[in-house]
Amino acid sequence: MIHVSTFRRVIYTSRAVGDDQRADHRAILASSRRNNGMDGISGILWIGQAEYRQLLEGPVDSVRDTLSRIMGDPRHTDIRILDDRMTDGPAFGEWAMAGLPGDQPEDAAERLRLLLRNADPAVRQFFPVD
Repeated sequence: MIHVSTFRRVIYTSRAVGDDQRADHRAILASSRRNNGMDGISGILWIGQAEYRQLLEGPVDSVRDTLSRIMGDPRHTDIRILDDRMTDGPAFGEWAMAGLPGDQPEDAAERLRLLLRNADPAVRQFFPVD
């Protein structure tokens, strides 16, 4: 029997360009959580030093459409795909989008380590956990 993967995972990085990156980050998270829950997408959105790093995972069509919207978002530029692969299912469960650094940036590194503690090393290598 051949097993066909039905989930896609994309990790990308981009450069934040807005004047108020924390406000942009909060707005992106709010819309991600609203839209991604309906589309079956989960992931992590990290911002640090004017760089976004995001993992998106979910049904192939949903990830494709979401990535297309992201590519047109004027709040960032220089989008580079770091990893794009098919997976057997979501690595991060059913929540819509974890966002870091969040409201308490001093705790961001520890929170990211906790989110990634059981993640595949192929995922952890793309996030600043050390």
